[in-house]
Amino acid sequence: MTGADWSDSSALAIGLYLDGSDDPDRAADGTPLLDDDFLVLVSAWWEPLDFTLPATRAQAAWKVEIDSYDSGPPPAAAGPLLAADHITVRPRSIVVLGSRQPVR
Repeated sequence: MTGADWSDSSALAIGLYLDGSDDPDRAADGTPLLDDDFLVLVSAWWEPLDFTLPATRAQAAWKVEIDSYDSGPPPAAAGPLLAADHITVRPRSIVVLGSRQPVR
């Protein structure tokens, strides 16, 4: 993003991808310490806003971990969300999606 993007007053949403295997720490035996991946979707919009999930890691399957709009547990989805799927983030809220690392 450019400085102009960050200062655009009409930009009221952002999505952040946190790669759990990017530059991992190492255990005492030298094995990489990997974490799950996360997508953080933030909407300052006053109406529901649709996000399209990006292509990240091959085979990434996303599950809602946190929805700040609803204090209850996340609803059980029919299945995992995949790249190019859409998710609606409700007004002025944050949704955190998690994708588990494959077991090695």
